[in-house]
Amino acid sequence: MRILFITACYLPTTNGVTYHISSVTQSLRKLGHKVYILAPTFPGYKDSDKYVFRYPSIPNPFIKTYPLGIPLFLRGKLKKIKPDVIHTHHPLIIGQYAAQIADWLSKPFFFTAHTQYEQYLNYYFPHGYSLTSKIIIRDLQKLGKRCQKVVCPSANTELRLNRYGIENTTVINNGVEDYFFVKPKKKPISQPTLVFTGRLEKEKNPFFLLKIGQELKKLMPNFRLIIIGSGSLLNKLQQKFIQSKLENNLLFTGDVNRSLLPDIYKSAHVFLTPSTSEVMPLSLLEALASGLPAIALKHSGLEELILDGKTGFIVNKKPKEIAEKIKTFLNSQKDFLSVRTQNSPRAVGDAIENIIAENFETILGNSLKEYLKK
Repeated sequence: MRILFITACYLPTTNGVTYHISSVTQSLRKLGHKVYILAPTFPGYKDSDKYVFRYPSIPNPFIKTYPLGIPLFLRGKLKKIKPDVIHTHHPLIIGQYAAQIADWLSKPFFFTAHTQYEQYLNYYFPHGYSLTSKIIIRDLQKLGKRCQKVVCPSANTELRLNRYGIENTTVINNGVEDYFFVKPKKKPISQPTLVFTGRLEKEKNPFFLLKIGQELKKLMPNFRLIIIGSGSLLNKLQQKFIQSKLENNLLFTGDVNRSLLPDIYKSAHVFLTPSTSEVMPLSLLEALASGLPAIALKHSGLEELILDGKTGFIVNKKPKEIAEKIKTFLNSQKDFLSVRTQNSPRAVGDAIENIIAENFETILGNSLKEYLKK
């Protein structure tokens, strides 16, 4: 098949959608498919992949590393690509643009719902949340009607979209590359090490890490917290840690190459995620695949990923309770090794890149056959 992915973000932007598209693209290509990517331009960045095409963009007033695409693309180039299927990874302007391309080329159309879009809006438009939420839900409903299939990375996402009346859904869990799967090893806990990986933006709730750190300082003064990632809140978060006299407990790495993450996870004892608006984040899958027990908040959407008490813990949004849970957990070598054994290679199930590509291949192929029969 010749597959055209249309996205509102791609490399060098670092986020889960970008990594997902890149990983699935490589896996689909290994299966023999031609995959093209249509993404917004990024100032100063030159693609090494000849199958990546760019449409114009303008600076984003909210997130500098996430340029806003202006979906204008020459039809002549699209004709040369000759895609068999069109697949968008975003709703709203880009999603409707992708639907227009599918209509113009008379090709089957797909959408992957990566994000709790209606909840994210609350972080940036809190006073107009009711209106903006209705707008995004209507857009999702419109996009869903146009699609052959709406791909959901998690069962919770499918349930949410079904509640909106979008029923042509299918679940394909996100996946990670095989090099994340490592055998856990016993390690000393002389310096308890926690790690967070993600964008430092409002929707990821990074300042909650500070509250946990303040409580941990009282219980385990020599703990270390590694924060991997960047974003508009980076400087402010660093300042807050310094003001709380936690700078000696903190290590900011900025963005790192994903191939280095398994080694970082091997040096840590616990993965922390304070976000409450997730679908199926790659960072959590990467940590679990690396044998790292994870702690997430209740009602975060991560309950189907973390088996409470087996592969990690689902906890109340109370920093003091979380700190006490971490201390109790790390002080029990037996419990610690039990959880890490549960997270040993392949324990994450079908969250592996080649399996995800095969699922895409099956669904896209079957839908294409059905489309051609019409």
